[in-house]
Amino acid sequence: MIFYMGTWTFPLFYHYTEKFNTLIVFVSLGMLFLAHVDIIEKLKSREPQFIVLAATLVLAAVNLFIIGSNKGCILILANFLIIWYLAPFVKFDSRQQKALEVFFLIMFASWFVYDRAFSYNSNTGATVTVFTFLGAMILLTKLTAKKEIYGFFIVLASIRVVTLVLWHLARGAFIAFALYMTFYYIVPKKWWSGRKRYLALTLFATFGSIGFVIFYVALASTGFNMQLPFFYKSIFSGREQIWLEVWDILKNNILTGIGSGRQLKSFVEYNMHNAMYDILAVHGLPVFLLSMYLIVSRLRLLQTGLENMDKIRICAAAAIFAIFIESFIDMDLMWADYSPLLIFLTTTAFSGREESNG
Repeated sequence: MIFYMGTWTFPLFYHYTEKFNTLIVFVSLGMLFLAHVDIIEKLKSREPQFIVLAATLVLAAVNLFIIGSNKGCILILANFLIIWYLAPFVKFDSRQQKALEVFFLIMFASWFVYDRAFSYNSNTGATVTVFTFLGAMILLTKLTAKKEIYGFFIVLASIRVVTLVLWHLARGAFIAFALYMTFYYIVPKKWWSGRKRYLALTLFATFGSIGFVIFYVALASTGFNMQLPFFYKSIFSGREQIWLEVWDILKNNILTGIGSGRQLKSFVEYNMHNAMYDILAVHGLPVFLLSMYLIVSRLRLLQTGLENMDKIRICAAAAIFAIFIESFIDMDLMWADYSPLLIFLTTTAFSGREESNG
């Protein structure tokens, strides 16, 4: 939490530590993994998710050696998959949970009071505002359930988020906020107990990300374009060029992926702007499918905890799916700087349930 606070409170801290953040998260998750997982027992029981996690990371490492790519990118995948593997096992006691809830509320309050977006960049600043809001909503929802007057703070926070996002013209951040509000306030709570509906949402949030890439590139090729209202930006702003250029390389390396660190003609940095496409492109189809098995199985397991329509679990699940779909056009779902928030949301949604199979 100190790492998360430093990153999003002090811009100098962010700029000095950004290159180490993925490693910091990996070490932290490694300690959390050893504290909650009996590796010998998992091997003896041949738990499917554990076997898939190990096989995925081994295969990803082998692929990076085969293609001669930078090896550090495996930490991004490892962090993401370990978070999902650990989600049902990590248990916070009531004091730890309250401390985390207060922490994310304070983090949001700091951005509510003082917008530091331009100390990072406008898109990142807007996304931080929305994501800290998602974390803060856990405690705000609990307080509102006890006394309705506290709902005023949710309204006030929502207005502040919208104004900041529109001010910074951040499409991705607005999508995340709008999806969260839809999932939590518009979609009926009983909707989450419908297994077919929930499975459809899960598949859309994961495999649908690749479908979106295909659709987006195909639509761009028709010459269609339009200005987005309020954002003064076109629907197509370069992502289609990145995705098409990467595909031209990937189609000849579909089994091993193309690794990281490549110099793209379409963009100044190697940024896929799509979390699921990043796994596919960097690590190849087999690693992508194994990763999807682990993530989908965990999301399906999460649904069993939503059947009693618990507001706090649904609040966390709504935020998780909002980030998944927002990451159709960004890498925020897998970015190390947001990992503490993802851990908080997943463990809150699972509420410390200890189950091994999905």
